[in-house]
Amino acid sequence: MVGRMILPWFGGTPAVWTTCMLFFQTMLVAGYAYAAVLVKARRIVMQAVLHLALLSVVLPFLPITPSDVWKPFDGDVPTMRILGMLLACVGWPYFLLAATSTLVQHWFACVDPARSPYRLYTLSNFGSLGALLTYPWMVEPIWSTRDQGWIWSWLYVVLAIGFAALAMLLWRMQPKNRVADSRQTWYKATPDRSVDPSWRDRAAWLLLPALASLMLLGVTNYLCQDVAVIPFLWIAPLSIYLLSLIICFDRDAWYHSQWFSFLSLVAIALLFGLSAIESIQRYNGNRVAHSTQLDLRWMIVAYLSAFFLVCMVCHGETVRRRPALHLLPEFYLSVAFGGAVGAFVVAILCPLIFSTYFEFNLGFLLCAVLSATVWVNSRFGPLSSSLRRRLKLFAFGLAIPLIAISCAQWWMTDRSRALPQVRNFYGTLTVRELSPDDPTHRGLALFHGSTMHGFQLLASDQKLKPTAYFTSDSGIGLAFEALHKRGPLKVGVVGLGIGTLAAYGTRDDTFRFYEINPLVVQIAFDPFSFLRDSAAQIEIVSGDARLSLEREAAQEFDLLILDAFSSDAVPIHLLTDEAVGLYLKHIKPQGVIAFQVTNRNLDLVSVVARHAEKRTFPCALVRQEQAVYSEKVPSAWFLIEQQRSLLEESPIVDAKAPISINNTVPLWTDNYHNLFQILR
Repeated sequence: MVGRMILPWFGGTPAVWTTCMLFFQTMLVAGYAYAAVLVKARRIVMQAVLHLALLSVVLPFLPITPSDVWKPFDGDVPTMRILGMLLACVGWPYFLLAATSTLVQHWFACVDPARSPYRLYTLSNFGSLGALLTYPWMVEPIWSTRDQGWIWSWLYVVLAIGFAALAMLLWRMQPKNRVADSRQTWYKATPDRSVDPSWRDRAAWLLLPALASLMLLGVTNYLCQDVAVIPFLWIAPLSIYLLSLIICFDRDAWYHSQWFSFLSLVAIALLFGLSAIESIQRYNGNRVAHSTQLDLRWMIVAYLSAFFLVCMVCHGETVRRRPALHLLPEFYLSVAFGGAVGAFVVAILCPLIFSTYFEFNLGFLLCAVLSATVWVNSRFGPLSSSLRRRLKLFAFGLAIPLIAISCAQWWMTDRSRALPQVRNFYGTLTVRELSPDDPTHRGLALFHGSTMHGFQLLASDQKLKPTAYFTSDSGIGLAFEALHKRGPLKVGVVGLGIGTLAAYGTRDDTFRFYEINPLVVQIAFDPFSFLRDSAAQIEIVSGDARLSLEREAAQEFDLLILDAFSSDAVPIHLLTDEAVGLYLKHIKPQGVIAFQVTNRNLDLVSVVARHAEKRTFPCALVRQEQAVYSEKVPSAWFLIEQQRSLLEESPIVDAKAPISINNTVPLWTDNYHNLFQILR
């Protein structure tokens, strides 16, 4: 919910979610550490009273809605700003909530040592899974973000009241802060294990959750940006992660090490083979090879299935090494710290080290080594010991090199056609050469993940030819043709891409581009040359476009172009009623606002049409079909003007397409908007 509130301030990039995951994993460690210290107090009642007092301290600072003072001023890496804002706004209540779970389990173990407190951990993760699955479908469509903040805050008050009742119950029971050091009947320990865990056990408590957390964020980043640009797809890996925790902590019988480790090893080997084949075919030919919808579904199923199996191995092996009850706080602290380490590696280190989402491959490779090790050490049926040993050594010696080769092949093949390839907070940018064997259509394309953000022909006489979504017969091309009849233009563009729109600039024109990603600006100047070769005066404004426009005086644009909606990470704050009001402030009375509403998964036409409908502004939708080569791709442009003049002129009036509006989509505002309602 909080990530949803701050997402518009940072360009709608998926990295906001990764940073939030890092924060909450870290605060989970802090909460568990506090619980581990608090349980050292001699009396449970004293623990409960102190924790209740801390829960009450938060109440005057509710609701948890972040203040506007945390809005960024530029497009520099905002990781530390996000972490600082989360700490100030939600750090304290989440810290106490994280500690509450561990404290309640410890007290439960003291009151009833014969029953497993780990079932409460299962229940806690089941609640997390339920909240995750219901939020986008039940909470977000009903309440605005401001209302959500207030509802959550009132629920926190209810929780504090419930905890006060629990403290009174503990005061009446007066349980001792002591649990037996010996293993309880619910714990199926092997006979040769001592009560105190070894250093290997403690290392496993840390490293196994770290690997699972690394895989969670690595798989999410890779699936949602490099494989399929599908809204809400990020929910699937997190749901699988929580499901594996629920299964492993609920009952020992659910996890069989020999079978899960074997299936995990097989799935990883098949997965890397699939990745190698797919990467070879992805850019093999004269144009980008798009997978069919059926192929895409099977790929997603394969990735998620392998991820589920490795999570089961990581969490199952962690649970197998759980300690006696008196070490429960230390155990949870180690598990949480491992999760934070995995999140830190993906959110902070990997963007500095890798130019692609290589942690996805590296994580699966480490999981393959883990699965092979678990399988070798597991027990099997009636096979002889010598045959079993040979079989294990053969599988272990063959599978790992094959996986390593597949991993290297995938990485090298994926980079083979890449020119500049860079990565930062906002994702991975890759420049690729398309149609290399065809001099007429040979060119360079910029990809953000799997989405193309521009294409430039390399022939000397074609370098300034508008391509992709911006061809001369597209909606924006027709708008430029009509507007240039009036004279020199001042044009504002939200979203730089490779600067293709600068090709329409004439000597007396001014083009002002707003771009949040500094790497995009660098690539647009080199190796692409639309900005360098344009006859117009070029201005670049760094930072989020809406925040920049809010700080600027009226720009008096003849044409304001919104080109930031072609992927699933749609910057919703650029499509709200308040944003459209801001755009109207910056255009002339005869000016035009052009929305690039091309999107494979979202019906953005209905959203933009609502704004024109509210203000009774003339509007037009112009669609363009795919050409044989990548220099022309399908596009849809929605044009709005305050006065009915330009849209009634040729050639726009001849190219208009019928506007179909989904009547269930309301007017989007900063406080109410929902992607689920516009899914195709």
